Amino acid sequence: METTTPMASGLDAATIEQLRANIKDTKGWMKFVGIVAIISGALYALSIVGIIVAWLPIWIGVLLTQAASRGNEFVTKTTPADLIEYHSKLKTVFTILGIVAIIALIGLGVVLIIGLIVLIAGGFALLNY
Repeated sequence: METTTPMASGLDAATIEQLRANIKDTKGWMKFVGIVAIISGALYALSIVGIIVAWLPIWIGVLLTQAASRGNEFVTKTTPADLIEYHSKLKTVFTILGIVAIIALIGLGVVLIIGLIVLIAGGFALLNY
């Protein structure tokens, strides 16, 4: 039987067990996605253009594998420090992904505006013929 350390946060035993079960169920997938992200980042680095952004999936992959390891530590030891570190790593991953999504949406908006300007300018150029 695993030894558990009582958490000082005031959470009841059922809540702690639910946390442990959820983390135990997700840590394998988290580690798998992290490894895939690291591999894809390494493959991006093989191209000239990809080398610019290759660090991003590698960083996300490292954070996910670290979070999975900290989750495993929480499942076995039930220490609050491991749970805090687990969530800290996930917070960083979601912050990075959110910033990338915002940048992508801004880039999409710029491309659409430029496309509309080119389309309108091309339409007016055809009217002059």
